[in-house]
Amino acid sequence: MSDHSHLSAIRRWRLAPVVTAAALTFASCVVYAQQPGPEKKSFQPSTKTSEAFGKLKPLQDSQNWAGMLTLLDGIAIEPNSYDEALILDMKAKIYGMTNQLGKAIAPWERAVELSDKYGYFPEKAVLDIVFFLGQLYAQEATTSKDPKLQPGYFTKALTYFKRFLDKTPKPTPEAVSTYAMLLYYKAVADPNKVDQVMLQEARKVVENALTTAIKPKESFYQLLLALQQQQNDLSGSAELLELLLKQTPNKKDHWQMLMGLYLQLGEKVKEKDPTLAREYLVRAILTAERAQKLNFLNTPKDNMNLVSLYLLANQFTKGTELLYNGMKGGTIESLPHNWRILGRYYQEANMNAEAVKVLQEATKVFPTNGELEVQIAQIYLQMEKTKEAFEHAKAAMTKGNLEGTKPYGVTYLVAYTAYELGNIDEANAAIGSAEKFEESKKDQQFARLRDVVREAIAERESKNKPKEEPKKAASR
Repeated sequence: MSDHSHLSAIRRWRLAPVVTAAALTFASCVVYAQQPGPEKKSFQPSTKTSEAFGKLKPLQDSQNWAGMLTLLDGIAIEPNSYDEALILDMKAKIYGMTNQLGKAIAPWERAVELSDKYGYFPEKAVLDIVFFLGQLYAQEATTSKDPKLQPGYFTKALTYFKRFLDKTPKPTPEAVSTYAMLLYYKAVADPNKVDQVMLQEARKVVENALTTAIKPKESFYQLLLALQQQQNDLSGSAELLELLLKQTPNKKDHWQMLMGLYLQLGEKVKEKDPTLAREYLVRAILTAERAQKLNFLNTPKDNMNLVSLYLLANQFTKGTELLYNGMKGGTIESLPHNWRILGRYYQEANMNAEAVKVLQEATKVFPTNGELEVQIAQIYLQMEKTKEAFEHAKAAMTKGNLEGTKPYGVTYLVAYTAYELGNIDEANAAIGSAEKFEESKKDQQFARLRDVVREAIAERESKNKPKEEPKKAASR
């Protein structure tokens, strides 16, 4: 799973429910009243505003939201007054109840501005609005398709969330994770200019949440994983995935990702520390096998990948055994290419006889495939069994259906093995066929073979030419 898919999952799971919860709170048309104190004023709405608010309840009960907004718009207010702040707050709540969340932003922002300046609302009420604004801007930032607007939305969302978190002794895990997520999104908004400082800030927020929570939310782990990957912290990502899989081993994508991380780590250190690179390769193999015990990573492609890992680790016996049994049992696709891989790795293990055996078995499964015959011929050449090599080279030329070898190469192989066996005529015929290919004009080995074969034919014809009678020769 990529960084983007991790964060997309977090966004869908976190932001939408939070905003919905905020909207549901709009149902109570409560008028904020600042509690009087030694240094606080007590604010009261005007008579007209109080009367208008009294008429809102029946309209709300009948869900006449348009009527509520019309009523509020009809109140004559004094600019910057407490009445203005109350009415703006109520309008924002109504927009929320009607799922017009974008329209709630402007009145709420103005209400907060007035309260900050004149102290109209209690701090808790202001923080509630600030929290809602943070969520609404987060929603705008993560759903907007206008790249010019997104940075501003992110900045606003982060500003409101930071204010809320700074003033809230025990914020909810959802609030903290959303703030960290927004830091991440803003940091990577421009892929060509990732803000590493902001990424690190997001990581500190997440790590602090993980160390202070008794039972951290899974979203924190997912977000930390995305941050680690963005920072190219492969080792940290692997450690975190091991922890996540220990807790919830049924996450298929995590197994795939962990195996990939171990392979990347091995590739990264293979030049400087081959021993450590091999250790990471072994971890990748064990990860795949652990996943398979849980019925993950067990598709034919996954099984073939595991074979490749064993072969990469020079465990040819285990790798070839898995490949052969897999193709026979149907857990790995029985394809000519896979049979050829099996033959090649038997060769690398110096098991030429076994290589020939499995390739000949493959020719029965794929009787028209010429590439298998080419590979058998080449192995026989290495075993210095030229006769067998010649037979299979001819079979390859007859069958065709070559996957990697060019027809010219097969024809040349027939010519060469025929010459080695002393079959000059067959060698010459194959050379004649090979000369039709463009490759023959640039191949110096072919030119030498052609010359040698034709010299042999000329010599043979010279020997077989009848000698002249002595008398005829003397009369000249």
